[in-house]
Amino acid sequence: MANVVIAGESGIGKSSIINLVTGRNVAKTSNDTAACTLQVESYSASIDGHDFEIWDTPGLEEGSATAANIRLSEVVTQSLQQLKRNGGIHLLVYCMHGNRAKAAVLNNYKAICSLVPPTTPVVAVITRLERYQDRMEDWWSKNASELSSLGMEFADHACITALADSSRLSPALRERLAHSRSAVRGLICRSCPAPLPQVMFPSSSITGEFRDAAVVAKGLGRADAQIRKEVLSSRRRAPGPLRRIPTMMFPRDILTLSINGD
Repeated sequence: MANVVIAGESGIGKSSIINLVTGRNVAKTSNDTAACTLQVESYSASIDGHDFEIWDTPGLEEGSATAANIRLSEVVTQSLQQLKRNGGIHLLVYCMHGNRAKAAVLNNYKAICSLVPPTTPVVAVITRLERYQDRMEDWWSKNASELSSLGMEFADHACITALADSSRLSPALRERLAHSRSAVRGLICRSCPAPLPQVMFPSSSITGEFRDAAVVAKGLGRADAQIRKEVLSSRRRAPGPLRRIPTMMFPRDILTLSINGD
């Protein structure tokens, strides 16, 4: 299952975005700008047959050095470090207010990006665009270059509203809400790389000392190193003439074993 982290400043509506993605009111929301999420929470979501674990993180106040803000920062840091060690972070969704000064969120952007692996895709979700006078997507056309000039780079984006669904919404807002749900779900599905599965080779096909080496536990690099070790060990125990056989080379990036089952 892929892990998707939702991050951004306090009061941006991250929990509302999670409810939009899941189609259920699973995350607690608030109408004020104070942090509603005080710890990292996870929610399961299925998009087009793919399963995701969505992680809601506490928002941080820009430039605030209060004890509460420092504590929330520590909670986010510890939680993401633990997530990196257990399953990994496959996508970072950074949320921004469409009407807020873009330079004001730069420090939060840098801080949260520093907590995820450099290979993790980072995408933007621009929220609070329900009253935007043009098409919501036009926000990106008008502001993307400024974000880039500030050093805020994103692999993809979605411009949305995350209003709570209600029969009191106008037809125009309901249309924007439906478009937003489709946009953010599509963003996650196409931007999140599938986690690499653990590969187990049938024990009946590989015997002896090489069986353990054929178990890929954490990427092919570890299997490569283990196989090299086993080959060298076998050479040292082999009769004299066989010791002169050149060492087998195993590529670190691609390891293909053809097992016929004979």
